[in-house]
Amino acid sequence: MDEQVHISSLVVQTKPERVGEIRAWCQAGDKAEVHAADPKGTLILVLEASGQLESMDFIDRLRQQGGVLDVSLIYHHVESALALDREMGDER
Repeated sequence: MDEQVHISSLVVQTKPERVGEIRAWCQAGDKAEVHAADPKGTLILVLEASGQLESMDFIDRLRQQGGVLDVSLIYHHVESALALDREMGDER
């Protein structure tokens, strides 16, 4: 069975003094990658999960971190894991 990959983009607002800690927490696992961090308290990250439940669990746990003011889901896309593994040029 072809598994799905859920790709989400999040904007996270934090207290400025907690940006580094929240960034480290997000990157501690293998699901999230921080693409930008503003010292004023904004993080932009991409989350890859195996399902909607896993994505929402990450977002809920992130919201519970001390210093997190808001988490906004900006983009969500579901893709076949096989399609993502396929090399460019294999599609004809």
